[in-house]
Amino acid sequence: MTLLSALGVFNYGLVLIYGLILSVAIAGGCRTARQKRIFFALAPLFLLIQTPCWLILGVTTAKQLYPLIVHLPLTLALICVLKKRVGEAIVCTCTAYLCCQLPRWVNIAVTALSGSALAGEICYTLSIVPFLFALLRCFTGAAHDAMSDSLLLFGSLPVAYYLFDYATTIYSDALHAGIYALDEFLPTVLIVFYVAFMTAYHAQSRARMQSEMQNAVLQSALRQSQTEMDALRRAETQTAVYQHDMRHHLNMIDSLLTADKPQQAAEYIHRVRSDIEAVTPRRFCANDTVNLLCSSFVGRAERKGVRLTVEAKLPDTLSLPDNELCSVLSNGLENALHAVEKLDEPNRQISLYCGLRRSRLLISVSNPCEKSLELHGGLPAAQREGHGFGCRSIQAIAHKHGGLCEFRAENGTFTMRFMVPLKEQKDGKATPHN
Repeated sequence: MTLLSALGVFNYGLVLIYGLILSVAIAGGCRTARQKRIFFALAPLFLLIQTPCWLILGVTTAKQLYPLIVHLPLTLALICVLKKRVGEAIVCTCTAYLCCQLPRWVNIAVTALSGSALAGEICYTLSIVPFLFALLRCFTGAAHDAMSDSLLLFGSLPVAYYLFDYATTIYSDALHAGIYALDEFLPTVLIVFYVAFMTAYHAQSRARMQSEMQNAVLQSALRQSQTEMDALRRAETQTAVYQHDMRHHLNMIDSLLTADKPQQAAEYIHRVRSDIEAVTPRRFCANDTVNLLCSSFVGRAERKGVRLTVEAKLPDTLSLPDNELCSVLSNGLENALHAVEKLDEPNRQISLYCGLRRSRLLISVSNPCEKSLELHGGLPAAQREGHGFGCRSIQAIAHKHGGLCEFRAENGTFTMRFMVPLKEQKDGKATPHN
């Protein structure tokens, strides 16, 4: 056996290990020691099967049997050992085969430039390891993610190339027979793949940008809710200050009455009462956050000529973050106010219920609505551009805690229902599941 033949046999075994490692890496890698042992044993097993084929049947027949003695067992191993779907396993094998063409083209280029087949084989051997490390570092992870996102789009090119290469170069000589249709087939596949890839990439980019924009808006809504809570808590603090100063007010009233100035005393009492009522939150339940928010919205509703009815039966703490509870209530009531403020007087009413039912926190907001109100994807259609994120915020909070959020428009009434499951704390208070 000449040096060139011996080097060719060595490279044939080397590229088998190269392809095996790439197939496993594109599939996501081995997660257990058992999986690593199985695939580590496959390389020498495949070599033992190939060697007799080379020696007994010859190089041409061995290449034709390669899909049966290497690619098929490798695909079955990916399915059975790494628990990959059939399509994923096939794409991993074909993609690794496509990557095997990189050192092959180094061989072809060096042979053509130097005129020495031996120089080409030597460069083939030297290039395999750098190619392997580069692909493992930069390509296999991205290929695995792309395959998970869109198997058909990612796998179409390597599978098409695999079938084309074996059909036109291994099982026949059609590629070199000057058939025009075959000469144009692979470039056409590349163009189709490029067009499909750019279309899918553009759609995914737009979806990602939309998602990022919605996330930014939702985060802004949560921050705004926290700001509103802070303002309400400052009002509550001011109420405490007024209560603390009540002794001084009483002394002032007593002084006015002693000085026989009942009219001024009455005016002073009226001013103090007005100041206290302006900042004192009403109590609807034991939960301070709900009391503050409901007090604020009842006042806003009254100023708009809307009747807001509140039924709240909640404990003092829920362990649902205040900013999220504030976001749900604020967005729900804000949307209801916008919906009814332009309706006729009898329809300008809103009903709010907050309570616990069967270990679940339930918040329900109902209001009259126009019969033309449409729901898209379970969410109210935004009346103006840039609106509609409040409902998405409520829905996102419900999903975050493993709950449900429903929007329904029936018989001229719009209802928002928000429900999250609760668990019991050690102190017996309800906490939402995460």
